[in-house]
Amino acid sequence: MAISEKDKNSVKTSKKTDVNKSPIFRYMVSEGHTVIFDLRQFLNCGEFYHYNIKSYSFHSLKQISGAPVRTIKQSDQTISFKAPYLRDNDLNIKLEFELTIAAKDNKTKDMSATIHKADVTVKRVQRAIVFQGGVALGAYEAGVFHALVKKLSQRDQDEGRTGIGEEKRPLFDIVAGTSIGGMNAAVVVSNIINGNSWQDSAQQVIKFWKDQEYPWPTVAENLDKYPIYRLWWDTAHRVGEALKHSAIQLTDPYSNINSYFKEWNSSFVDIQLFLRDYFIDGWYIPATAEAARRYYSAKQIETFGAHNVAAGIWPWSILGKFFDFTEPDNLENSMPRPDNKHFAMFSLKRTLERFADFPIKTKEGQPRFLLVAVDVQTGDAVTFDSYYDKSKYHDDRSTIDHKDGIGIEHALATGTFPDFFDYPKFKVYNSEIDLKDQEHNFWDGGFRSNTPLREVIQAHRDYWYKTRKQERNKKEGGRETRTDDEYEDDVPDLEIYIADLWPSQLKEEPTSFDLDFVEDRKWDIILGDKTDYDEQVANVITDYVDLVRGFKNLAERRGASKEEINYLLKRCATSKNTKGLTRIYEELLQGRFRLNKVVRIDHIDDGNDVSKKIFDYSHTTIENLMEYGCQDALVQMDMQQIKDRIAEIAKIIGCDTQEGNSPNHMQKLEEDIHQIQENMKIQNGRTRLNELIVNFVNSIEESISDNSTSESGLCLKEEKASLISAAKQFQDAIKNRTTIKYCKKIDFSKADNSTEE
Repeated sequence: MAISEKDKNSVKTSKKTDVNKSPIFRYMVSEGHTVIFDLRQFLNCGEFYHYNIKSYSFHSLKQISGAPVRTIKQSDQTISFKAPYLRDNDLNIKLEFELTIAAKDNKTKDMSATIHKADVTVKRVQRAIVFQGGVALGAYEAGVFHALVKKLSQRDQDEGRTGIGEEKRPLFDIVAGTSIGGMNAAVVVSNIINGNSWQDSAQQVIKFWKDQEYPWPTVAENLDKYPIYRLWWDTAHRVGEALKHSAIQLTDPYSNINSYFKEWNSSFVDIQLFLRDYFIDGWYIPATAEAARRYYSAKQIETFGAHNVAAGIWPWSILGKFFDFTEPDNLENSMPRPDNKHFAMFSLKRTLERFADFPIKTKEGQPRFLLVAVDVQTGDAVTFDSYYDKSKYHDDRSTIDHKDGIGIEHALATGTFPDFFDYPKFKVYNSEIDLKDQEHNFWDGGFRSNTPLREVIQAHRDYWYKTRKQERNKKEGGRETRTDDEYEDDVPDLEIYIADLWPSQLKEEPTSFDLDFVEDRKWDIILGDKTDYDEQVANVITDYVDLVRGFKNLAERRGASKEEINYLLKRCATSKNTKGLTRIYEELLQGRFRLNKVVRIDHIDDGNDVSKKIFDYSHTTIENLMEYGCQDALVQMDMQQIKDRIAEIAKIIGCDTQEGNSPNHMQKLEEDIHQIQENMKIQNGRTRLNELIVNFVNSIEESISDNSTSESGLCLKEEKASLISAAKQFQDAIKNRTTIKYCKKIDFSKADNSTEE
């Protein structure tokens, strides 16, 4: 297809390059993403190598094969278009183009035009959702999932991603979880493979949590209804907080208030420091009314059990291991240990079975179900996978059979917190030491991977590159009919959504020394999301792989033989594979894929958390968690829209090389977004957030004028308008989140407490 208004006949082509002999430029892109052909890359090749770029321009683009592309934009130095979405069950498609480059003045005597060939591989993009573990906090994920289903379904419809050809894509291709997150995932996948819609599955997850709510108001909830009771707690909290802040200033010899104390001798300073250590650190500010409600509700439910979740078993052995009655742990031994499956009215097992059909076994085209548990004997994390008949440990040596699929015991194993529940057992086979049917105990997967992002990435690569390759070779009698590059193109790229249950950043100031605060914050840190580094490593590896592939393509165009390239790729690397064996460099490139985006929906600290929050199944708390999860997901999705728009503009500007040009402005926009996100985490007030968003919009206006173009000539007016629109939509979402309290906007009424046995 021609995209230039120029008259082709005016271009001298007497020495036009033979297309079949010209070097091929190779590109790889995710479906729905932008492809950019940069003139400089073509001019730095072969006959044009010494020519001035300003003397030449793209003349035309002709598509030779593949799905037709649309929304093409052209300037003298760049051609861009949006990669099409894949149809049917294709994992990738190939687009072939011929690009004609011509002299602008058509006066060049020895060469006026040349044709180059560009091959574009468009890869399928799959979605994954990752649910964290957190016992009662898992209700937050019900709200998150409800919002994501609504938002992504609408987006897919707008972009034409769903119902392509005869195939109807799943909204999420991977549903993974740990602990209660794994049980939420089981409800989702079970409903989908039983023929329900994603909207229905979201409602079932909400019903699952409504069924776990404490059936009657707790004592604390009843007291909380009295205004005087709430007023007393909140007044005590505010007064205590103000007095403590004042006392800190008065007892701090290095504060501005007491700057004159610096002139006194050090012994006086030591006395002040002693008073601060003893008096200030031991000053516990009374809780807010909301924190008190959560604390006493959790205490009641922990002691007497939660309806449809767990009941307490009173122990007969209360002496403890060492007969040490001064040890606090021995006092804990006299408290009931929750049981999650043996009581008819207090059984999480029976509740889960009402909302999910086990065993769960899926195949391509259906959501892949992943759960993580920990082998107590070996300490290894084990990922149970619905695509396989057996699950492998990370070293690929030990396996656990589940030929019928993932069962209810596997789902309970991922949530077996050892302080509370009995330990499931599974038979483990080790091929190296020939151990068969050895039973191992399993604990909660959160001890090794409460946010199983690494497990999702590894499982995704193993299946699409290793397993499918082995299956194909087996069908073809062991003959290798495809190249490694073709297998690599089959591995879909990923976008991942993570529901974070444990607040990453603390709101409460000053940091308290009281034991409830310490215990609460300790578990936030232990079980919180630590996958930022995993994401960075995955993206850095992708960048290196893209760089190596670029150099490989450049070497091929410069005439390097396959033997020369393979000699380098077959050399030994220093890293080891999962079996502990030395890799060759070629293995580092195999089966890689892009993480197009990782969207984290953070459960933000509201200053009212308590250490036993995982036991708070009270009606008020569960409803609040679902509502906050829904609101936070909507906000983060709008934030992601802004990031996507910035990435698109940065990709266009990335073609520019002139110093001091727009890339610096893009960094400023990214810094503004980071500042907004940090203020969101600490609940820094609607006024402050609104001010930051207004400043961000002003930065856009300063960075991109209405008539601005990139150095390559592409107009940025449309991208600018889209970015400002996304910012204003995000501003509205922030306003809704901060003004609406406790399920005022999101309607969960369809998810009533009625269930069918």
